[in-house]
Amino acid sequence: MNGEYSGIDPAAMDDFERGLGRAEDTLGRNEPLIRRALERLDLDTSGLSALRETRSWIETGRPDLRRRSETIRKEQTGWGASPGDVPAGPVAFDEALYGKAARDPDVYAATTRLAEAARSGEIDGKALAELEKRTGDATFAAALMNALGATRFRRLMTDTVGPGREDDKRAKRLQTALGRTLGTAGSKLGEAWYDELTSDLDPAEKAGYTDWKRGYATVLALKHGTFGSAFLLTIAKRIDACDRQAPLHPNVMADLMGALGRDPAAAQDFFASDPSALKHYLTERSLGDGGEALGKALEAATLTFRDHDGSPDRPSRGYLSAKLASEFVHLEAERIANGGDSFVKPVSTGRILAGYVGDIDHSARKGGDAVVPGVRGADYPYLPGQDPWSAQFEKEELHRVMKEAFVDPGAFAPVLAAQTAFTGLLLNHGAAEMSKGRGNSALLADAKRIGSGFGMITDAAGLAKIEEGKELDEAQTRNMKVLTAVVNTGLAIPQKAAWPIGAGVIGAWTGLLEDSLKGDAEDRARGDANAAVDRTRVLLHDLTAQAMLKHGLFGSAEPPDKTHPWASLEGMRRGEDPRKNPNNFLEDDGRTLMPMDKLVDEKAAGGPDDRRLEAYERWLYGGLSGKPWQDVEDPLDQGFTNGFARHGA
Repeated sequence: MNGEYSGIDPAAMDDFERGLGRAEDTLGRNEPLIRRALERLDLDTSGLSALRETRSWIETGRPDLRRRSETIRKEQTGWGASPGDVPAGPVAFDEALYGKAARDPDVYAATTRLAEAARSGEIDGKALAELEKRTGDATFAAALMNALGATRFRRLMTDTVGPGREDDKRAKRLQTALGRTLGTAGSKLGEAWYDELTSDLDPAEKAGYTDWKRGYATVLALKHGTFGSAFLLTIAKRIDACDRQAPLHPNVMADLMGALGRDPAAAQDFFASDPSALKHYLTERSLGDGGEALGKALEAATLTFRDHDGSPDRPSRGYLSAKLASEFVHLEAERIANGGDSFVKPVSTGRILAGYVGDIDHSARKGGDAVVPGVRGADYPYLPGQDPWSAQFEKEELHRVMKEAFVDPGAFAPVLAAQTAFTGLLLNHGAAEMSKGRGNSALLADAKRIGSGFGMITDAAGLAKIEEGKELDEAQTRNMKVLTAVVNTGLAIPQKAAWPIGAGVIGAWTGLLEDSLKGDAEDRARGDANAAVDRTRVLLHDLTAQAMLKHGLFGSAEPPDKTHPWASLEGMRRGEDPRKNPNNFLEDDGRTLMPMDKLVDEKAAGGPDDRRLEAYERWLYGGLSGKPWQDVEDPLDQGFTNGFARHGA
């Protein structure tokens, strides 16, 4: 036995431990008897202290002996491939590793098997299964990471990637298990451990080149684990610094952005704490994945936190979100003007813009903000409550970014859906003001803002200036289908009671449009097929009528006042339930317009049945909606048309 290794025979160790147990019991029973006998004879008892010390030493040492025996058994059979009993005879026991493993049998066994895997390039299946069972155990995870050390951990991760490993399922499992274990250990590991993890990534002495597998291995740990935001940010900054000195493989940085995309706080801090980071990744560093990972990270950084807390001097996360969104549009516009390619997937650009659609409307109506990038704190007067911090946009820059992104209908759809939802929110408040006797000034002001927003958005999509009879190009055709789908599903898009919206809500709205696009959207279009202004005006009318119905501006439903839709249904007899009338176009509450898939029954036996749609249009436009609609229709249309016309429609 030396200071590092000992040879331990588990069977002999067990016998020895049991013998010590018997000795402990014997000393425990007999020492008091001997002491009392000597005391009766008035003899010196000081020598008996050696017996007590011996018993105390045995009592203290036996648990460690049992742990050592258990450790060997765990290593040989619990975590090893050896079936049955532990092999007879002495077994090499690493005293130094035992100390690093915090005297934990499972940690010792895991470290030993992983060290063997590092040498051989293969992990034993039983050891891998045992590791997978414990990835969520914080005590085990921290002890294992400390026993392995960051360098060995990274080497293990490195061995799971590269040529020949693409289809190695066991290597993928090990990769995942190690990443999850590191994530569980998290903050229990010291700063020195994380310094060591990234130390080999420093390219200063590598002639400008860093082994990409090392960086990739580190990032893969982030991919599979769940980490605290502070830890993730620290690692991300270190890898970013290495990549800027000597570029790593694009997969490394793409997976890094993927990890940031799953942690909005870390993503925001990564881009907000370094003034050069956003420009670097938008204009200088392509990740080779079509912009998927960077787009997700930017969505997380700009859409998750929306508030009006703090101040420009002490910015909240909501302030930083708006600031990053403004910088994003500004930098993307500069890139486009300089002829550079986009490093962000268009759909991510669309989602970010959708989250700031109120600011798009503001820019379209006002002509843009004087300071960009920047953050605006003033509230819109015709919405209740306090607005979140708003992103400032220069109108031409914003239009340039939208125009490039909207070539992909996946980018156009979320912006148009968000504009529809925001329109419904504005109109609902305007109708509420009317119901309280405060006039229609809010509704009419909203119409101008809405018209400007729709005009700018559809113009960027190539739909606002279509010449009569001119054939649409491929992108315009796709976007016109999206616009038609929005008109057809606008009433089904739920308007949240509060603004702003997050990525999850945007995704849900986009899903509604995708469902509509699966059908024959063109067959259900209303208005001139070549005039986006007509289609969006139809949508404006639908949403306005819905808002006015909701707030009772067309009178009572039961019994129906003369301007209420149920009073206009043809074929109604006194006492009949209007809900059962084949021409009814309201839901059972008498205050909600049916969505298009109910207004037009595509599956009717004799072909599409649009009686409900005809009844709705007869009521709204045929004079049956009366003075409530007549008082708002013309000024509503005028404000909308003026706003839309600012963009050349």
